[in-house]
Amino acid sequence: MVRFILLLALFLALCYVIKGFLKGLKLRKVLKTGSKQAGEQPPPITDELVQDPVCGVYCPKRDALSLNWQGKTYYFCSDKCRQEFRDQKK
Repeated sequence: MVRFILLLALFLALCYVIKGFLKGLKLRKVLKTGSKQAGEQPPPITDELVQDPVCGVYCPKRDALSLNWQGKTYYFCSDKCRQEFRDQKK
C-alpha cells in the first residue's frame, strides 16, 4: 500500500512538472512570435527614406530637414547640409 501511494505521488509530481514545462514552451513560442496569429502580416512601413542631395545620406522623411527651392522640396540629414546647399545655390 505504501508503495502504491509513493508511485501515485511520484506520478502526480511528474505530471505537474510536465504541465509546467509545456506551459513554458507555449509561453516561449508566444514571446518569440510576438503574440502574432499564424499568417498575420507585420504592419506596413509608413515612412519613406529621402536622400540628402549634399552628402547622399538616406534618412527618414519625418526626421529630415526640408527646404523649398524654386518650387521643389529638398530634404537634408542635418542643418549643416541644408546650409551648404543654400550656399551653393546663391
